[in-house]
Amino acid sequence: MRVLLKELLRGDRFDLELEGISTAGFVSCSGLESSREVLEYREGGSDRVEFFEDGPSTGRLVLERGLTRDAELWNWYQDALPRSGAVVLLDEDGNESMRWIFHSAVAVSWKGPPLDARNQEIALEKLEIIYEGLRWKKN
Repeated sequence: MRVLLKELLRGDRFDLELEGISTAGFVSCSGLESSREVLEYREGGSDRVEFFEDGPSTGRLVLERGLTRDAELWNWYQDALPRSGAVVLLDEDGNESMRWIFHSAVAVSWKGPPLDARNQEIALEKLEIIYEGLRWKKN
């Protein structure tokens, strides 16, 4: 199967949907992953190895956005309430190309920006969340 360059999707246009959280301003999102743990079992004296799937596990979603006076991410971290959401990849025209849907996400880490009077970059806050289940939906 041959892939044309125009069919490849770019990773610089995305939206983030989080239940009850404004999603404007996220500049990066990483940690969309799912893997299957495999257990090996070898019966005594046998050369034959059996493999058993232990079910899928997910990663940790790391989100960064410009720091504002709005404390909603901090409050979510403090409250430790589970939320659902989705990462939505957009095409060059801003239309949805695909989405990854996650549920039971809990904020486990919040990190503020480094402060340095010599640095004039935008201050970013970072939130790390763990989540259960990841589904992929293509438009």
